[in-house]
Amino acid sequence: MNVQEVRAVWTSDKGSMAKQTAETRWAKIIQGIIDDIGETAAAEDVDCQRRAESIAIQIALKDIKKGIEQNKPLTRLPDDGKLDIQEWNKQLAAIGECSWTNCPWLFGECYMYRCIQRILNSSKYWQNYDVFKRQKDSTFVKSRAAVEELASRYIQIVADTQLAQNESKEEAKKLLFIEMTEIALWGNATDLSLLANLTLEDLQNLQGREAIQKSQRNIVDNDTDDVWAYLQRTVGQASRQIDVVLDNAGFEFFTDVLYAAYLLEAGIATSIRLHTKEFPWFVSDVIPSDVESLFEHLESSECFPGRKCLDQLIPRLRKLFQSGVITTTSDPFWTTPFSFHEMPSKAPALLKELQNSYLVIFKGDLNYRKLTRDGLWPHTTTYETALGPLGRESGVRILALRTNKSDVCVGVPTQSKVDALNEEAPGGAWVRNGKYAVVSFNEGR
Repeated sequence: MNVQEVRAVWTSDKGSMAKQTAETRWAKIIQGIIDDIGETAAAEDVDCQRRAESIAIQIALKDIKKGIEQNKPLTRLPDDGKLDIQEWNKQLAAIGECSWTNCPWLFGECYMYRCIQRILNSSKYWQNYDVFKRQKDSTFVKSRAAVEELASRYIQIVADTQLAQNESKEEAKKLLFIEMTEIALWGNATDLSLLANLTLEDLQNLQGREAIQKSQRNIVDNDTDDVWAYLQRTVGQASRQIDVVLDNAGFEFFTDVLYAAYLLEAGIATSIRLHTKEFPWFVSDVIPSDVESLFEHLESSECFPGRKCLDQLIPRLRKLFQSGVITTTSDPFWTTPFSFHEMPSKAPALLKELQNSYLVIFKGDLNYRKLTRDGLWPHTTTYETALGPLGRESGVRILALRTNKSDVCVGVPTQSKVDALNEEAPGGAWVRNGKYAVVSFNEGR
């Protein structure tokens, strides 16, 4: 099955995650934003003009919510002074007549977040307001135990040893790579129950193999060996910039920064570039202000009272940012409704940058949906095929780390494996419940 033959999932598809999301989740997200703006506007230090404008914003948001609940047609976006509005309306026209619960899921969901941002862009006092900050902060603080455990593990295994660069410990270095990659993979599972939890001794004595194999049983497409082989084969390259297209703020972003630090400490990368979203997107995606917010939270003994390892770790991480070894960037393409199959025509400069990258790591479910055009591929379709123009001969080395939370999943080795997964997690639950994952790699050759 080629790219042209594969249909994207629609919010009207019976039994789909798309349908469930459109019917039960979107209106709740909008209501959460209305409540958040109301709470912010009610604070004593908010001036009258800002408070008055918040009422108009809440009314506009209620209109969106009502439209979702009543399944009204998606309509052209009014101009808000931003250059991308024309592209949104052009794509909407290409789709044709559609409504909230009868539209391509990827477009409809992106359209909802752009509608929210259009309202804020059109305001005077709320243009730079993060409607999800309160929620992101609250969720991060609740991950206290996981943050403190990972800080401890990082200090003990990576930062305070030479294991990462010890030439005589090749197998141990590989186990450490797998362990750190899985921490980044399961970065939104704050109980860490799916990790092997290896000690330095486990790694050095190679006793971690069994624990790692057990933790990997829920990874339905696992290309870790292929990634490691690529990294070992190219270790002599002078410039090894790794790009990470981020997903969630908070705990997952903390694991991403740890992963970036490890890749640098291990000599795998010479520099790291983190890609954030330009404005609040899909509730919890990282935006530029979340970078400093991460450090403010980690440095707060009120948020994280277990300071022993954090006080050693945080200065090391800050130094990586301050020295420019880790940088952040935002490209407007990440907040468009386009799948990444459209990158060659819609963002050729960005594509060129990624082709020049040593490795591009895409985090999370939305990035995976965009990589695969959110298509209803047979699950045994190869990852390379589903990548379309970013697959064979693209020149982009792509690693996707994604827990399965939508309708698309490719790269499962055999149909018998798919059958076993359907028996183990009936009704396609293994594609949607977040307890299964993929580590999918394609070298773009």
